[in-house]
Amino acid sequence: MKINSSLLWIAAICLLISGCSNYRELNQLGVITGMGIDQNDDPEQPYRVTYQVINPSGISQTGSSGGQGLAVINYTVTAKTILEAFGKESVIIPRENMISHLSLIVIDEELARNGIDLLFDAFDRGKSARTSVPIFIARGKTAEDVLGVIEPLEITPGKNIVSTTKNNQQMYGSSSEVLVYEAISALLSQGKDVLLPGISIRNDSKKAKQTGNFETTTPAILESKGLAIF
Repeated sequence: MKINSSLLWIAAICLLISGCSNYRELNQLGVITGMGIDQNDDPEQPYRVTYQVINPSGISQTGSSGGQGLAVINYTVTAKTILEAFGKESVIIPRENMISHLSLIVIDEELARNGIDLLFDAFDRGKSARTSVPIFIARGKTAEDVLGVIEPLEITPGKNIVSTTKNNQQMYGSSSEVLVYEAISALLSQGKDVLLPGISIRNDSKKAKQTGNFETTTPAILESKGLAIF
C-alpha cells in the first residue's frame, strides 16, 4: 500500500506545531494552596474567605538568594455565600487563579458552631470546588490567623498543618485527616457523626506572621489540638 507523501508532510507539521502552544509560566498563575473561612461581622456579607497563594519568587528564596518575600501570600474577601467568594477571588488576586492544587480548608470555630452544612454544599456544587481536600477547625484563633503563621520547618503554613496532623495521626493517634467528601457522606448518613481535627496556635505573638518568627528558639507554631464533633 502506498502512502501519499503530502499526508506524511502534513502529519509531520502537525507534530511540530502541537504541544506547548498554550503553556503558561508559573509566574503567570495564582496557585491557591490553602483556604480559610471565617465568620464576618457584616450580616450582609457573613463570610470572610482567605486564599493562600504561592509566591514563586519566595519559594526560590529557600534554594538561592534571589527570592523575594515569603513563600505564600494571603488574600481575603468577604461574601454573601461561599459560592460568591469563589468568584470574588479574581477581584484581588492579580494572576489567573488555579484552585486545582488546593491542599486544605480551615474553618473558624465560631462559624463551625453555627453549622457546616451550607459550607460543604458549596464545596460539593461549586464550579471550581474540590472534595478531596482535608478540613480543619481553627481553635482560639480565626482561620485567617492560622493560615498566616510562618513556621521555620515548613515552606508554607498549609503544608505545616497537613504534616502536623498526619504526624499526630501516625505517632499519637489523637486526630485524623478528614476529606470534604468524607464529611459530606457522614452528614448525609443517618447515625454518623463528623469528627474534624482542630488546629491552634502555640506561643502566638505579633511576629507569628513575619520572618521574625524564625529568630527565636520558641517561635509561634501550629498545634494539632482536639476534635470538633458535629
